[in-house]
Parts: sequence; C-alpha cells; structure tokens
Amino acid sequence: MTRTPPASLPVIIALARSGALDRARRLFDEAGLASVADEPATLSVHGRLLKDEARRAPASDRARLWREAGDAYARAADLSGATYHLINAATLALLAGDRTMAEERARHVLDKLDAGDTGPETPYYLGATRAEALLLLGRTGEAQAALEAACRLAPEAWEDHASALRQFSLILETLGEDAGWLAPLQPPRSLHFAGHMGVDEDAGLRDRIAALLAEERIGFAWGALAGGADLIVAEAVLARGAELHLVLPAPPAVFRADSAAPLGGDWPTRFDAVLARAAAVSVVDPRLTATTMLHIRLAAEVAMGRAVMKAASLASEAVQLLLTDPETPTSATGLIGAHWRRSGRRQTQLDRPRPSGAAPGGKHLPDGPGDGVLAALLAIGFDGASSAGSTTPAALRRAAEALAGAARPLTPPVFAGDALHLAFADPAQAAEAASLIGGAFGAGAPRIAGHYGVARRVENPFGGPSALVGSAAGLASDLLASTPPGATHVSDSFVAALHSWTSLAAGETPYVGDLSSGGETIGLYALAPARR
Repeated sequence: MTRTPPASLPVIIALARSGALDRARRLFDEAGLASVADEPATLSVHGRLLKDEARRAPASDRARLWREAGDAYARAADLSGATYHLINAATLALLAGDRTMAEERARHVLDKLDAGDTGPETPYYLGATRAEALLLLGRTGEAQAALEAACRLAPEAWEDHASALRQFSLILETLGEDAGWLAPLQPPRSLHFAGHMGVDEDAGLRDRIAALLAEERIGFAWGALAGGADLIVAEAVLARGAELHLVLPAPPAVFRADSAAPLGGDWPTRFDAVLARAAAVSVVDPRLTATTMLHIRLAAEVAMGRAVMKAASLASEAVQLLLTDPETPTSATGLIGAHWRRSGRRQTQLDRPRPSGAAPGGKHLPDGPGDGVLAALLAIGFDGASSAGSTTPAALRRAAEALAGAARPLTPPVFAGDALHLAFADPAQAAEAASLIGGAFGAGAPRIAGHYGVARRVENPFGGPSALVGSAAGLASDLLASTPPGATHVSDSFVAALHSWTSLAAGETPYVGDLSSGGETIGLYALAPARR
C-alpha cells in the first residue's frame, strides 16, 4: 500500500513552476523526500526536479541526471500503473543513453495501451503516447501515423500538439533521425504587424496581405490599431478567422483620438469595429492621457514579444509584416523592423507610400512625457540571502561584485526599504543582471522582481544623482512582496519585451499568476535561474 503524498509536496510543485528550482529542490531534500520510494506523486516530482536539473547541468552530468529522473518515473509507474509515468521513464532512458531500457519500457507502454490499462485519459493523450512509444522502438512510420491520427482527434489543442512535437524532436535528435515529417503537424504561425498611418489603400493591397497570411498559415496576430497600416492588417487577420491580439500604447479612447480620428474618413468607425472583435486588448499604460512615441515603442516591443512567446509555446514560428513608407526609413516603423531583424526572425515588408500630400501619421505625437525613458527596473530583496548566513552588507558587496559584469545602469543603484533598486536600458540587460546576482548566491539567492515601462528621469533637488519617477518606477517594488526567496518574477510587459530582445526557449519564462496593483491586474512570469 502506498503512502499519502506529503503535505509539503504542493508547495514544492508551486515553487518549481514559479521558476524557483533551486529552492524547490532544497525543500524537497530538507523534507527527506529524496529517499521516498513508495509514493508515486513524490517520485514523479522527484523525476521532474531531476529533469529540470539535467536541462541546466553541464553536458558531462546530463546522462546521469536523465537516468536518475527516469528511474524515479519508472518507480512511480510501478506503483501507479500510469502510462504518464512509464512513457516519461522510457524517453528519459533514451536520453541517458540506455536504448535497451528505453525500448523495454516503450514495449510495456504499448502493452498497457493495447490492454486498455491506462486510467481516465483523453483520446489525444492515448494516441500521442502510443506514437511516442513507437518512435522509441524505431518504428518511425507507425509513430508518424499514430501522431497524425492523435492530432486529428483534437485539431485545435495546439499546446498539446506543441508539447508532443518538442518531445518527438528531442527523441529524433537523440536517435540521429530526420525530424522533417513533424513540420506539417506544427501549429499555425504567429504574426507581429506594424506600419505607418495614412496608407494609400486599395483592393490590391488587401489581396496581397490576405495571400501572405494564408501562405504563412497565420493563426494568431499581435499589433496596435492605428488608422492606416495597423487597421488594414488587423481587418485581414479577422477576415482570415485568426485570433487578433491588440497591444495599445494608451487606453482605446485616447489612442483612437490620437491615431485614427485625425485621419478622418471611416478610420474611427473601422477602429471601433476591429476593437470589438479582437480576442484580447491590452494597454501598456492605462493611466496615459496622450499617446507618446515612447509608449508606441513600448507597445511594439510587448506585441513583438507576445507573438514570439506564442510561437515558442506552440513549437511554431513568429514572423513580422510591415507596411513601410520608403520615403521615411527612419520612422517608428523602420525602428520596429530593425528591432525584429536583430533577432534573425523572418520579416516581410510591403512598401506602401503615403497618399500624396498626406501628413506623416496625421497628428504629431510627442516623444515622451518630459524626460521620459524606457526603463527595465529591478528590485532585489536580500532576506533569503541573510537567512542563508550572509548579512545585508555582505550580500550587497556580493551583488556589487556580480554586477561588475553587467551593463551600466541608467541611474546609480539605490538601496532603500530593505531592497536594492536598479534600472537598465532594456529588459535583456536587466535579465542578465538578475542572472548574475542570482548565480552569485546559489541556493541562498535573493528575491528579485522586475518591470519594464516608461519612467521619467528627474534631477534630485537635494543634490546627488538623477532618479526615475512615475508609476512604472515603483512597480518592481510592489512585485517583490509576492516573490518567493530564490525566484525572479517579472511583469508581463517585462517578459514580453524580453522575448523581443532575445531568443529564449519555450518554458524559460513560465507564467506564475496574477497580482493586483493600483487597480491593475499584472501577469507575473518567472525567469529561469542562471545555468551553472
């Protein structure tokens, strides 16, 4: 008879999901759970923690960790009889280099599936599990047919398809086989779109956009809704039946007045119609009363990142469509395009000059609010480091040493309210600084929270260095209160923009929940700890 799962297990699972992997493993070990051999839920969590450790470990240690993870899942399977545990054990054996054991476990999975000994599982899961077992046995043609049949049973379960495709890609890579047959099963692509206001619109342009969306198999799209290029592409996305996600720099009424109404004609009513049909609408600064170019840039970075995140979560691809004016290559659209190209992602530009005599953008927008800057802000709490035997002054010295390898902050670091406050020019720089600090402390790493937004740089009237002020400047501190020791949690705008600046893999920034702050609901994501 197996034991009841320990009460501490949900806390450990939550920590692992939040990205605090070192702390989750430490609590697991401190609770004596590493020696548990008769409770399947504990063994499954042990296998999951070992898998996470293997992904971050040096290549020389991975085979051992894959093997230990597989053995934990195998023992869980012996106790539970669950095919979930057994197929994990089989694939992990292959990753550990033991193909004989992988095939033995895979045959056991097929026996259980054939006997109907699976418990309550969905038809898709049963089909995908059969396909994985067949692939482990080298029966690639049968695996392909089984996976295709499983996908037909749940044609829009894109996240499930993506999880299977990642697993199959890893298996095929380990076996040294071609993974090209997986391509037709990939979920639809994601699109980021942008362009200038005041586009010379005609049926030919609409047809070109519709053809491009079809050719690229676009299923999801992110962008703003300014009159002109944004609206034309957004309408085409909706006409295709794809999901439209709007990321606006200002509240809809403000952005409509600044970007659609000045163009006249039917642009304002088209704005309203598309807004009503969008799958989701988010605003990067709900308090904004006038759109600025800095907020347009922030919204674009967030929209680009969300397209990239969606594609990563679905093992698909994110592409960009720009409607550009060749007469203004250094416009906001040009800068957005350059930002996308820096990552090496694919991009299509359709040159579309403004109508003769049209004013650029219809309305002049200010650069920003006074001395505004885009800032990636970090708040770092050292209470966890102190409990690990390091005093606050010693912890600060260690953090300063770690930051010697980071980019220069926008403003001098400030220690106040038991937290260190840092600001960087972009989220990639801030994420690197957070990683360096976390890596310097190891298991006793501090809590770190981050946010990305528009702040104002002001001179200190009492002397000393300039400071950043505004609602965005204090949000990282608000997030810090809910961040567990050893974890790095950042806002949705930070994590989305980070994906636009970098090439992170799926799962490196898991969603951990929402936080209410100042009347807003802010999504929280974990940054994975540094690889050591």
